[in-house]
Amino acid sequence: MSIVTDKVIGILIKLTRFSEIPNDPKRGKWYRLPLSSCVCADGTPAHADLRLGTENKLMILFFGGGVCWNAYMAARPNSPAANKTGESFYATGDSADVADAAVKFGFGPLNKKKTNPFRDWNVLAIPYTTGDFHCGSGDFPYTDLAGKPTVLHHHGYKIYRAALGAAMGFIGSNPERILVTGFSAGGFGTALLTDDVMRTFPQCTDVTCYVDSGFMLNPGWHQVAKEVWQAPDLIADRLCTDNITLDSLLALYQNHKERVKIGFSCSVRDAALAEYVNYVEKDKLYADKESGLAFQKQLKAMCAKLQTNIPGVSLFLFDTPDENAEKRAQGLTKHCVLGAANITVDGISAADWLWALVCGKQTQVGLSLLD
Repeated sequence: MSIVTDKVIGILIKLTRFSEIPNDPKRGKWYRLPLSSCVCADGTPAHADLRLGTENKLMILFFGGGVCWNAYMAARPNSPAANKTGESFYATGDSADVADAAVKFGFGPLNKKKTNPFRDWNVLAIPYTTGDFHCGSGDFPYTDLAGKPTVLHHHGYKIYRAALGAAMGFIGSNPERILVTGFSAGGFGTALLTDDVMRTFPQCTDVTCYVDSGFMLNPGWHQVAKEVWQAPDLIADRLCTDNITLDSLLALYQNHKERVKIGFSCSVRDAALAEYVNYVEKDKLYADKESGLAFQKQLKAMCAKLQTNIPGVSLFLFDTPDENAEKRAQGLTKHCVLGAANITVDGISAADWLWALVCGKQTQVGLSLLD
C-alpha cells in the first residue's frame, strides 16, 4: 500500500470519529467516551465508544489486534511510523480509530438490521491499543528499533475499568441481561474479564461470555500477566497452565456456575493463530501447513476440555478458507467469525448460534471439522 493511500485511509478513518458524549445523549446514536486518565500503548489518549439502546441490556465488546509479551515484540508495533520491518505484533493508538470505523459501519452484532436481536441493546465497545489482552495495568520498558529507551503502556485493564465506569453513568448499574464478547485479542480479554464484569453487576443473573478466536498455548502466560502486563492478581493468579483461555473460563464457571453461559468459536486451522504456534516454538512469526495442523490438534484438545469441564458450553467451529491466497493454499482458515456472522456450518449461522447461546440453548456446531 502506498504512502498516499495510507494517508487517504487515515483521513477517512478520522472522519468516522464519533462526537464526544453529551450529558443528554440520544438513544441509538454512537458517541465517544473520553477516558482522560488513560493512555494507549504508545502514550496517546485512550477512549471507548458507547451506544445507548432502548432495552436495559448491555453488550460489552472487546476489539482485537495482536499481543506483546517481550521486548522484541514491544519494539515491533503495528505502526508504520515506528516499525518498518514488515513484522508486527500489536496494535497501538491508531487502531482506536479503526475500531470506531468498524462500529460505525455495523460490525457483526452491531448492525442496524431489524433482524438483529441486539439492535436495541446498550453497547460499550472497547478498542484494543495496549498489547495485553485488555488486562494490563503496568509499564514495560524496552528499546525501540532506533535504539532509544522507551515504554510500552500495558494499560488495558485501566482502560476497560475507566470505560465501564463512564458507561455506567449513562446506563445505570443494574442491566437485566449482559453479553461480554470479543474477537481475537478481544476474545482473550473476554475470557479474562467476564468475571470482573459479573462482580461489577452482581444482581444480573443472565450473563453470557462469548469468546471468538481467543486461543493460544504459551507456557509463560502466568509470568507474562504478572510481570510484563502487571494484570491484577485476581486475574493473573488464575493462570496456571499454558492455556490462558481455558484457565480463565474454568475459573469463570467455578465462580458463577449457572449464572453464566459460556460460548467459544474458532476456525480449525486459524491463519492468524497458527502464526503464534511457530512464534512460541521457533521465535518466528509465520503460519504454514504444519503450524495450521498443529493448531488444529491443540484446538481439538481445547474443545474436549471445555466439554468435559463446563456443562452446557456452546461451541462453533468452522473451516472457512482464509482470504489470503497463499495462506489458503496452505489449508489455513479464516480468523474470527464475530464480524462475519453469515458463516454457516451444519445449517446454523454464526449469528443464530450466538443468539441461541444468549438465550440459554446449548449448541455445539462443527466438531467433526476438528478431525
